[in-house]
Amino acid sequence: MLLVISLLLPLLAPGPTVQGAASPRIGGSYYSYGEAMQKAILFYKANRLGDLPDDYILPYRGDAAMTDGQDVGLDLTGGWADAGDGIKFTHPMSYAAGQLGWAVYEYRRAFEKSGQLDNILDEIKWATDFFIKAHPSPNLLYYMCGYEESDHSVWVTHEMLDYVTDRKSFKVDPSTPGSDVAGQTAAALAIASIIFEPTDPEYANTCLTHAKQLFSFADTYRGKNPLGSLYPSGGYMDDLAWGAIWLYIKTENTYYLDKAKSALPVTSLGGGHTHCWDDVSYGAALKIAQATHDSSYAAMVEKNLDIWMPGGSMKYTPGGLAWLSQWGSLRYASTAAFLAFVWSDDKTVGTASKKETYHNFAERQINYALGDNPRGGSYVVGFGENSPVHPHHRTAHGSWTSMLSVPLFHRNILYGALVGGPGSDDGWKDDISDYTLNEVATDYNAGFVGALAKMYDIYGGEPLQNWPQPEDFRAPEDNLNEYFVRGWIMYEGYGALNLMLQINNRSAHPAVMKDKLSARYYMDLSELFEAGYGLEDVEITLGQNEGAKLYGLKRYKDNIYYFTVDFSGTQILPAEWQMCEKDATVSIKYKRSDIGSNTNDWSYQGLTGSPDYDAISFAGMTPYIPIYDDGVLLWGKEPPLGEPEFIYGDLNDDGNVNSIDFALLKRVLIGEPAQNTNMQAADVNADGQVNSIDYAILKSYLMNIIDSLPHRM
Repeated sequence: MLLVISLLLPLLAPGPTVQGAASPRIGGSYYSYGEAMQKAILFYKANRLGDLPDDYILPYRGDAAMTDGQDVGLDLTGGWADAGDGIKFTHPMSYAAGQLGWAVYEYRRAFEKSGQLDNILDEIKWATDFFIKAHPSPNLLYYMCGYEESDHSVWVTHEMLDYVTDRKSFKVDPSTPGSDVAGQTAAALAIASIIFEPTDPEYANTCLTHAKQLFSFADTYRGKNPLGSLYPSGGYMDDLAWGAIWLYIKTENTYYLDKAKSALPVTSLGGGHTHCWDDVSYGAALKIAQATHDSSYAAMVEKNLDIWMPGGSMKYTPGGLAWLSQWGSLRYASTAAFLAFVWSDDKTVGTASKKETYHNFAERQINYALGDNPRGGSYVVGFGENSPVHPHHRTAHGSWTSMLSVPLFHRNILYGALVGGPGSDDGWKDDISDYTLNEVATDYNAGFVGALAKMYDIYGGEPLQNWPQPEDFRAPEDNLNEYFVRGWIMYEGYGALNLMLQINNRSAHPAVMKDKLSARYYMDLSELFEAGYGLEDVEITLGQNEGAKLYGLKRYKDNIYYFTVDFSGTQILPAEWQMCEKDATVSIKYKRSDIGSNTNDWSYQGLTGSPDYDAISFAGMTPYIPIYDDGVLLWGKEPPLGEPEFIYGDLNDDGNVNSIDFALLKRVLIGEPAQNTNMQAADVNADGQVNSIDYAILKSYLMNIIDSLPHRM
């Protein structure tokens, strides 16, 4: 029982208490900054594309965009989807990866102390691995997979991208230059070469080689990448400076420092924006100032920071958020906070009397995002009180009809995602359709993670232990069946029964394309046999259908037989209205109308007339017509074969299958079985072995992911 209690404690522990403030506070541990950082890093795993591990930490994610690069004969899989959509952009991705790397460069100790260093390095490497793939030769870089017209015409999970969107590849080369994207990618790889040096020097060297080649390409063949919408670049000199200064920090070769200063002379600085994917001049100027102690660069860094301070020219909301734009207001404020932290930490350059002001500004902005705001709510999904539950993110939402309104809730919790944020009046609505306020993106979280690392370094607040578990990600409202059959009676009488059967795939944990689904209708032919007739006296025919085949009749037990409506070879996927469900009509007819009856059929239970063709509805769903995947039961109830002497899954033989049995099974698997444990019941799938498969099946049953245990009667 102690083991059971220990397993349940994390679920019963109260969450952090948050109190809203009239203006954001400073100077105290008001939030669990380690937990916030832990979750903000985890967000990136939700946007991973490519070949994901079978035991991936996010149970609602699977392999995605596996055809990337095939159109050009390359493997361009991997990397991150940009935001709530599925397009892969090298430019903002390299900004985000570089920004996360910069955070490690500045605050490595905080990531080590919190136990998050391996996690953030793993995320950065997922992106840099893609950059290396996308750079197959010195003067060639792929900057996009997928594109707006195709990707934005659907609202599907990342797992469905290959089936319903065009994953065309786009490149920059000497004839079509892209100094912006190449320079930014060079910076990300140069930073990676620094932060991976202590743990993986060989990989660090690979990153450096690509960084040098990409910078040379960007500098030699100058020009903006050709994107006209969705991340059109405002210029490329800032990107060249950003790449060059990090190459200087890595190599200490003054060639790169001279290049950085040449691309970003002091006279070009002075804007009121902040560091972001399209303008990295602010970060570049800060690093140049730190590297050179040049007072003119330091003055421009402080001129920009002063704009963001209270009393500067930056607009502030009534609640204390430094508000630059309606598009990702928190993204800009948290990144400006990161720059302010980095600058205030460095006592060797800049105006000493301003350091505290910059530091306090940064604390206030981060606390605002975490809940110190007029509504007393966090803007980070799954963190704090009153946090967002409807971020504009297709995979978290989990629609099976490509509609933002289906379902009305998000099926998966997008932990750690920083939403766009409030308007200039602190107003905000948790609405999936309002992508201005609720968009999430890899670049939104990037500066935020670094600022959280600094807050953790000062105030602590430890990351959650033994978190996450698979069940943590499924939204409480999501009790939906993922695979099921709907059935209706089209006609009944005179020894005939006409049925419509509809197979449904509404999967989201993860979303999966299925092309081997089938349904079985179980019949009781007792009256037929008792009257002296046989199988040849009942006729079953397949009528109008969407790719089905009919097989049957096959004996199940005694006088119970079944026929199979098999959709093998037909793709059924939770992507669009016509794709998530497939229909078939079947006629059952007895040669003598006075001897055949279907009312005693196992699968006749609950059938009604008037088919409901609405792909949103669950009307007509019947467990008595089970659904199978390649012959393996997915959902539904087969006719009982007789009561066993024990119940599969009931390891303590108390007549119930519950969390106590789950804890006992866990002890069995770690080699510490408790006394009087029923090992036959532990073999949940009755394959003669007790292993992790039984563990996964029992967990899925207890979480209501599956409706019944495969062998529980």
